[in-house]
Amino acid sequence: MPPEPETEVILCPVCKHMLRVPLDWLGQPVQCPECKAMFRAPVRDGKGGLTEPQVISRPESRQPVARKPLDAMLLLPAFGLLFCGFAGMVVNARTAYQAFTNPAVMQEAVRQQLHGLRQAGVGKDDPEADRDRLDDERAVQVVQVMRGVLPAFALVSGVAFLGGVSIATRWNYRLAQLGCVAAAVNVPHLCCVPGSVAGLWALLMLSSEEGRSHFGK
Repeated sequence: MPPEPETEVILCPVCKHMLRVPLDWLGQPVQCPECKAMFRAPVRDGKGGLTEPQVISRPESRQPVARKPLDAMLLLPAFGLLFCGFAGMVVNARTAYQAFTNPAVMQEAVRQQLHGLRQAGVGKDDPEADRDRLDDERAVQVVQVMRGVLPAFALVSGVAFLGGVSIATRWNYRLAQLGCVAAAVNVPHLCCVPGSVAGLWALLMLSSEEGRSHFGK
């Protein structure tokens, strides 16, 4: 079995990575396996030591690619998702909390709304003697429905908010799409119509070439 060649331990002059090279490589061009820099290996200086290695070429610096600024056609619907999503979370969560903790107060508020509708001509066909009883029953039913749907709408609003965050920060393309869909379907009352418009707008923009390139796709 032939003997292993003698080696010398040297340091890369660029990244200081330790290399073990054969003696016959001294004075020859060497590439560092760590940083890929090319340098000329040192030679014996006649005093038992080694000269300094000479850099031939340094590795190309990998500068981070500058991100393209957020396009206005994406910035506006993203802001709409953020605003309407946050507002939807607060309003729906607060109303749901009141429906669970103060059902009597919520029922009275619903009764007042039913009374206002009757003054506007809605429900005038109900028998006058039964109107109060019907209002009470309807108020109870409405509050029960609110307990079921408002927490879900608060959650959907949170997804819409995260969709806006994803667009603004280029975080997650799929989450951005999901947030747009959530905003588009989250229309329990008229105040969420702007969020629905923003969701549809952003979803349309995300499906375009500009929207996909915004996320590096």
